[in-house]
Amino acid sequence: MAFTREFLEELKMRNNIEEVIGRVVHLKRAGSNLVGNCPFHSERTPSFTVFPSTSSYYCFGCGAGGDVVTFVMQTENIEYREAIEFLAKRAGIKVEDDYVNHRSQEPAVKRDRLLELNREAARFFYKSLLDPIGANARAYLEKRQFSSTTVKRFGIGYAPDSLFGQAPLCDHLISKGFNALEIKTAFLGGESKKSGRLYDMFRNRIMFPVFDVNGEVVAFSGRRLNENDERKYVNTSDTPVFKKSRILFGLNFAKNSESGKLILCEGAPDAIAMHQAGFDNAIATLGTAITSEHARIIARYCRTVYLAYDIDKAGRKATLKGIELLNQVGVDTKILNLGSEAKDPDEYIKKFGAESFKAKLTGSSGQIDYRIDEIISRHDITVAEEKLRAVSEITDFISEFSSRPEREVYASRAAEKLGLTFESIRTEVERKAKRQESKAKKAVVNNALREQSGFGGGANADKLRFSSEASHEEAILGLILIRSDFGPIAVKELTEDDFATALNKKIFNLFKDDFSEGREIVLSKDGVLSAKEIGAFENCRASRLALGDITVSALKSHISALKSLRERNEYDKKIEADPANALNEYLNKLKKKKSNIQEDDNNG
Repeated sequence: MAFTREFLEELKMRNNIEEVIGRVVHLKRAGSNLVGNCPFHSERTPSFTVFPSTSSYYCFGCGAGGDVVTFVMQTENIEYREAIEFLAKRAGIKVEDDYVNHRSQEPAVKRDRLLELNREAARFFYKSLLDPIGANARAYLEKRQFSSTTVKRFGIGYAPDSLFGQAPLCDHLISKGFNALEIKTAFLGGESKKSGRLYDMFRNRIMFPVFDVNGEVVAFSGRRLNENDERKYVNTSDTPVFKKSRILFGLNFAKNSESGKLILCEGAPDAIAMHQAGFDNAIATLGTAITSEHARIIARYCRTVYLAYDIDKAGRKATLKGIELLNQVGVDTKILNLGSEAKDPDEYIKKFGAESFKAKLTGSSGQIDYRIDEIISRHDITVAEEKLRAVSEITDFISEFSSRPEREVYASRAAEKLGLTFESIRTEVERKAKRQESKAKKAVVNNALREQSGFGGGANADKLRFSSEASHEEAILGLILIRSDFGPIAVKELTEDDFATALNKKIFNLFKDDFSEGREIVLSKDGVLSAKEIGAFENCRASRLALGDITVSALKSHISALKSLRERNEYDKKIEADPANALNEYLNKLKKKKSNIQEDDNNG
C-alpha cells in the first residue's frame, strides 16, 4: 500500500517525534539532540538518541533507528499500515482511500510542470519591471535603495495592474502553453465565477520570487505599491511545490555562508536588504511565524540563530516562539536589540550602516536574559504581588533546564534582576526541578513498553565482503540524509551499479526520485524497508553527524572513491578472464589519467 508523499509529510509534521518517543522513553537534552535508555534492549548508560533536526532516532547500542512511523511499528509491534492509522488517529488526520488505491494515477499537475510555470512567471515579472509599465515599481525599489545587482540576483519583478478584466500574466502563461488548471494550481491565477475568465492573483505589486533550498522558484511574495490596498503582502498559498511552513526565504543563498550562523527576520525585503549590506546569512519566514518545520530545517545548517524581528508586540511574540522552537532542535538563539532607533534591520542599516548593524549583532543578548527581561517587563515588580508573579514565572522557566549548573547560573541572573537573594531563587528553582523530574520518571514508568531486542543488526549482509565500498556508500547516503540538497549531486554522478552492497543499492533506488529533486526523504516510505534495514540506513546519518564534515567536497570525495573502487573491481574481473589484455588496458588508463593531471598542472 502506498501513501502520497504529501500525506506522509503531514503525518510526520503532526506527530512530533520528541513527543511520541517521550511517552515511552525518558529523554534528556544532550546538545542539539536528546538521549535516553533504549526501549529495544537493556542498558544502563543511555545510547538511544533522538535527532529533532531530522525527525529521526538511532540507538548506538543495538542499531535500532528510523522515523516516527518506524518507532510506532517497533514499540507497538504492528505493521506499517497499522502504524500509519495509529499516528493519523493521534493527529486527527483522516486516512483516505485516495492515499492508498490510486498510486498509478498521474497527479492532475506534475511537479516539474509547476516549476516550469513558476520560472516563466518570474521571467515575466522581471521583464515587466524593466518595461515602461514598471516605472513606479522601479521608483519604489530605488527608494528602498535596492541596487540593480540586488534586483537581478533575487529576481525581483513587477506584477502589472489588471484593468478592465485584463490578466497580463495569465494571458502570457497561456501563450506559453500552460493551461488554466496549472495556473490555478500554482496560485498565479484564479477563475471568475461569473465569466469563467482567468484573473491574475498578483496585481500592481513588487514581486519577490521564493526559491527552495535547491534554487527552484516555488512561490512568490507580492508587496503592494498602492498603500491603499488592504493587504500589504499577498503570498502564494500552499501548492504541490510550496509549503509556507517549510520554506525559508533566502536559504538558497544563506546555506553557503561562511559565518556558520543565520539571521532570521520577518520578511523578504529585510532579508534582501541584509544580503545587500553584506550579511549573506539572512533568511526570513513568509506570511507565517516560525514553525517547528522551519526550526528543523534551520538546525541542518547552523547551531546559532540571531532573531531580528520587529520591536512591536507581534515581533516580541514571534521572538519568544522562535526561542522555544529553535531550542527544541538544539539551536542557540541570540536576540538582536535595535532599541528605539529603528523598527527593523532594513531601517537600521539605512540609518546607521552595515558596520553599526554588525556591532549590534555582536552585542546581541542571550535567550535567557531576554526571557527573564520579557517576564519582568510584564509585571510591576515594585508591587509585592506582581513581583511574586514574576518570580513564579521565572523560576518555572529556569527549572525546565536539565543541567544544575545551568539552573544556578540563570538563578543568579534572575536574582540580580529581581533584587532578591540568590539562595531564595535557587531554592525555589530546585524545588520545581525536582518535582518535574519526579513527574517525568513516573510518566516513563506508566508508559514503558516491553524491552525488545534484535533490531538494527546484520541488515547489510554484503558489508564484510565489500567493506571499503560500504564505507563510502554509507558516507554518501548519510550526507544526503543530513543535507537533502546534496541529493541531486549524487544522482547526477552515480547509478545503482556504482553500489556494491545490495542494501545500499536498494536504498538508492527506492529514494532516487527524492534524491534527484533534493527532497527530504521519508524513511518508512511505503513500508518497503524492514526495521533492520531502516536502522542500518539511519546509522549512516547518525555516524556522519558524529563525524562532521557535512560538505559538498566530502560528498564528491566519497563519490569519486566509490567509482574508483567499482572501476578497479571491474578490471579485476577482466584480468581473471583475460589477464594480458585487461592488465594492459588498465595500465594505459592509469597513464592517461596521470597525463591529464600533469596537463592540468601545466595549464594551472
